[in-house]
Amino acid sequence: MTPALEYSIQELKLSDLPALKEFTDREIGAGYYTLSELEDIYQRSRIWDRMCSLVLKKGEQIEGVRITYPPGHWSHGKGEGLSIEKWPYPLSQTAYFQSLFLSQAVQGQGWGGRLSECSLEILKSVGAKGVVCHSWKESPNNSSGKYLEKLGFQVIKEHPLYWQHVNYICTRCGKPPCQCTAQEMYLKLEAR
Repeated sequence: MTPALEYSIQELKLSDLPALKEFTDREIGAGYYTLSELEDIYQRSRIWDRMCSLVLKKGEQIEGVRITYPPGHWSHGKGEGLSIEKWPYPLSQTAYFQSLFLSQAVQGQGWGGRLSECSLEILKSVGAKGVVCHSWKESPNNSSGKYLEKLGFQVIKEHPLYWQHVNYICTRCGKPPCQCTAQEMYLKLEAR
C-alpha cells in the first residue's frame, strides 16, 4: 500500500520554476508570470542564506505559492500604486508580499495563512520592520483581504485598475485589461 502524499511548505527552489509557471498559468491566468519573471522573483526572494518565498507541495506537485521579497529587494508591486507616505516604516525596512495563490483543491483549508505566517517569521529573522501587499479586492468573498486582516494587515488605500497594465488574462475579468482593484495593506511586524 502506498502512503498518502502529505502537503508540505518548502522554500522555493530554482528547480521549482517550470512547475511554478504551469501552476500560475492555471490558477492566476495565462501569462501572469513569465519564466524570466519567476527567475527574477527567485533571485529577489533571497537575502543572505534565507529564502523568503515559499511553495506548498503535495509530493512534487505545487499547490500554492507565497512570493515574498525582503526589504531592499523590491521597489514596486506587479501593478501600479504605492502609498509610501502612509507607511510607518520606509521602503528600506519594508518587505513585500508579492503574491499568494492556492490551487482550488486547497483553498479554504488555512494553507494561505500558514504559508504567510512562515514567510513573516523569515522576514522577522532578517530584520524587516513591516510588510506591505496589494490584496485582490474582487477575490471570492474578498478572501484575499480577509485572510490578511486576520494576520494583522490594515488597509491603507485602494488602487482601482491596479493590474490593468499587466498583459495577462485575469481569471475574473476573462480578458485583458484586468479591471480589478487592489487594496494596499500594511503590517507592522513588531505588533505581532
